[in-house]
Amino acid sequence: MLTFVESKNLRLVQHLHDLVREHPDFEVLLEPTKYLYCFRYVPNALSDRREEPEIQCKLDHLNQEIVAAIQHLDCARVMTTSIRDRIAIRMPIFSSEISEEDVEVVFESIARWGRLLSRNHKYESAEGEETKCSNEFYSSPMEVSAT
Repeated sequence: MLTFVESKNLRLVQHLHDLVREHPDFEVLLEPTKYLYCFRYVPNALSDRREEPEIQCKLDHLNQEIVAAIQHLDCARVMTTSIRDRIAIRMPIFSSEISEEDVEVVFESIARWGRLLSRNHKYESAEGEETKCSNEFYSSPMEVSAT
């Protein structure tokens, strides 16, 4: 039997899941769990190219930048993690003080930073330019299982 807090957490995580699924600039990377949700910012204009190695690399960096901006400027509890070799945004929901409005505010902040920061990225690599990608700079050493 679920406690009140566990039941509330499930509702909040499901609400975040719905926000991510409905927004054209996000992708779900894992189904929601009781206390944690992982997703990725992918500008809608790149959704058809997200599997290209160069684009994956740029999206990894973009998601790292989004989390860094939120951690430093918005003071929200988000972090990055690696899921199937992709950098994801990880948002823990485990406090009885978190409300649906709090989830929405953090999500909107992530979307806003994504829009602002993606304007600074060039998604076409110059001809002959070698794209280097390293996922070593995410803020959580934990690989989240995709099973």
